[in-house]
Amino acid sequence: MGLTKIKHSSHSEHFLLLKYPREPYECNGCKGLGLGPCYECEHEDCSFYLHEECAKASPSAFHSFSKCSLRFHSRAPQEDERFCDACGQDVLGFVYQCKHKKPHDYHPSCLKLQRSLTADDGTRLHLREKLPSKCLNCGSRKTWNGIKGWSYVSSCGQYCYHVACVKDMILKKWKKGYFLQDGNVNETDNYLALQSAIPSRELELSSGKSSSKARNIWRKAKKAIMLIISALFGDPTTLISLLVQQLLSD
Repeated sequence: MGLTKIKHSSHSEHFLLLKYPREPYECNGCKGLGLGPCYECEHEDCSFYLHEECAKASPSAFHSFSKCSLRFHSRAPQEDERFCDACGQDVLGFVYQCKHKKPHDYHPSCLKLQRSLTADDGTRLHLREKLPSKCLNCGSRKTWNGIKGWSYVSSCGQYCYHVACVKDMILKKWKKGYFLQDGNVNETDNYLALQSAIPSRELELSSGKSSSKARNIWRKAKKAIMLIISALFGDPTTLISLLVQQLLSD
């Protein structure tokens, strides 16, 4: 995992320690939500956090989807509203940008998304630049703000989810206080919060499939969602482990 204590130019007055927060945090680099490991200020009264990817951002990067060299900026050079071309979220801080006349933007954490994810039952998801079919969450090939965005697609092609949809779903619920209540995991609301992104059993059954096959499809869809959440935010075991158990036990 690398160094456990670093100095960073964005917070040079204190050392930052690699920690596993018990609560969601806002990264002071990219301004995005964090759930997994991060670099946190060593002073308890100084609430400063950086995603690992933001803390270790290099001056330049490359991703096969962008097809050109990307340069790191602490803020996007352009002053107009900008969105990450991977996850669809606002660009408010740290960003990688290409040199095109109409440049593409990417959060540091999005450039580090795993190209393949595998569940314990063998279900595999692959990161794609374009969706082969409609996203199971929004029912469209494009995100709500018109960005094509990246997606995770199962090997069989049956389970397709925009990275933007899953990320937006978690962000909205976090802002509404679903994840924590008086410092504890709010497991009931967490469970309800993610159901909207998972195909219902009624929908699968209406497609003419047998009930046993429909249950299997529904279960795999839930596993796919949880895999993507882990890829986006890091391993959220300490925050939503009860949610995972509930989702997969139904």
